Amino acid sequence: MGTYKKIIQWVLAVCCLAYIFWFFLKNTQELTLVFKLNPLTLAALTCFIVLGHIMYSYRFKIILEKCSGCSIPFWPWFRIVVLSRFLGTFVPQAGNIYRSVCLKKNYHISYTRYAGSFFSFAWMDTSLNLICAVGIVLAIKPDLQIANFKALNFLTLLTAAIVAIPILLEFIFRLIRFRNRYLSWLHAKLSEMLTVSVSSLSDGVYMLKIVLTGIIAFINTIAVFYICFISLDMPVNLPVLALFYVVLKLSTQIIITPGNLGVRELAYGILSEQMHIGMAQGIVISAIIRILGTCVIITLGTLFGGIDLLRHRRDYSKPEE
Repeated sequence: MGTYKKIIQWVLAVCCLAYIFWFFLKNTQELTLVFKLNPLTLAALTCFIVLGHIMYSYRFKIILEKCSGCSIPFWPWFRIVVLSRFLGTFVPQAGNIYRSVCLKKNYHISYTRYAGSFFSFAWMDTSLNLICAVGIVLAIKPDLQIANFKALNFLTLLTAAIVAIPILLEFIFRLIRFRNRYLSWLHAKLSEMLTVSVSSLSDGVYMLKIVLTGIIAFINTIAVFYICFISLDMPVNLPVLALFYVVLKLSTQIIITPGNLGVRELAYGILSEQMHIGMAQGIVISAIIRILGTCVIITLGTLFGGIDLLRHRRDYSKPEE
């Protein structure tokens, strides 16, 4: 089943990339957008992308320490995050396994606690970013449209669903029990993961750290989009930038093709077209961010010993028992 899934994912990726190639083949003049980038712009984008990795690691560290009860030094953890992303660039899914194995080996954090931390981070991060986007659109341009839909209505419904579903599931899981041994084991693992995530919401100091660092991370990524649009001579307002950020976050959680290759570019292109900016601009911006992000991870990963890790990647093909 896993093999068929991979084949389907790569077929979809090829189809998306083929469409993008066809689009630029018909609109060759749009390729001149790339030549508007200059070294100073690329340097600024690189700095913001590196800062984004640092903020991601720091925020994940806060949640990991809360969910596991273990204290983790930042720089060793940052190295683990970078190497996991480096490994995941070449071997899909291996990065997460590498991270969980390192945490268990070095800090005695169980796989369930790591999974709970990973889920909690994804949930809180996505929820906070959506709340920020709703606030920006509501305050600045509440009538903003995506095709024939009001952006505010769409974002509000999406935010409510993402915030509420884990809380509702945690409540339901507390009420149900299974007699089957395997279902009972799975229920216990999922219940632990949900309970750790939801119960953390009552810690005011913890939530303040998450919100403040989340806002900084939000501003950092918005700056990346802003620099990209300005460099292409396409000034856009803050609500539109917030929508692009929402697409970015959703594309990290909903995986359709490996790394959402092609899918994210088309999503940016379609959104950009609906915002009357131009499909080419959205695709080019996605490509710029993807290429620079990959270059940053490969550079940092190589500096941290990623080449040797890649040679021994089979050691992280599956977690230890």
